[in-house]
This record gives sequence, structure tokens and C-alpha cells, in this order.
Amino acid sequence: MIEVSREDLVLMMESGFIYLRLGKFAEALDVFEGVLALSPESEVPVVAIGSVYFGQMKYDQAITHYKKALKKKSDSAFARAYLGESLFFIGKKEEALSELEKASMLEPQGKSGDFARVLMDAIKNGYTPPGMMVSA
Repeated sequence: MIEVSREDLVLMMESGFIYLRLGKFAEALDVFEGVLALSPESEVPVVAIGSVYFGQMKYDQAITHYKKALKKKSDSAFARAYLGESLFFIGKKEEALSELEKASMLEPQGKSGDFARVLMDAIKNGYTPPGMMVSA
């Protein structure tokens, strides 16, 4: 196995997220799969792969990857926050809130916990994702 420094892996992840923001999904997926090959024990590239699918509105595939990430690290606030987001986007509000609450408790201070709390507040205040059917 090739030994790659943490700093190099972080740089590779950043480049993948740049591709993702540019809507270059295939390139982002290639980068994240490469990072996963170099760091197979980490849940982070698996969550990033899920984010590629989320960005394409392929929520079921995103959820599959977030759950794979949780098999690697069940206490990952990062994976739970993004799992909660995807569950919400497919209309599973209660499941989403449960995952977001777990993420918030796992990370009372930090980006993933903050993201989970902001999304929980949005859900509780009636936010509906674009394209989501609203029940009467």
C-alpha cells in the first residue's frame, strides 16, 4: 500500500469538493474513490461519495453511502448529519430528526453538529426541500 500523509489526503479531499461544487460529479467521485482506496478505514471519503450522489438528487444512493460510512464509524457526527439531511429530502422527517439529533449530541461543538442543529431548526420551522411533496 502507498503511504500518503494526512495533509495530502486532506488536499485530495478539498480538490474533490471543488469538483463537486463545480458540478463535475464524475471527477469528484473519482477523487473520493481514490482517497477511499488510500484510506480504506476512514468514513470521510465514503460520506463524500454520498455527497456526490446527494448533489445529483440521487438521495437513495447517498443514504446507502452514509450508512456504509456509519458501519466504519458508528459515532460519526459527519455521517449522521448528512444521513439526516438525505432522509429529510426523501420525506422521512422523523428518521431525519433522529439522525440529526444523534449528530448534534455526538458533536456539541463543531461543524457537523452545527450543521445538524441548523437543519433541525429549519425542519422544525417548516422548511420544505425544493421538489418535495407537501402532505395536506
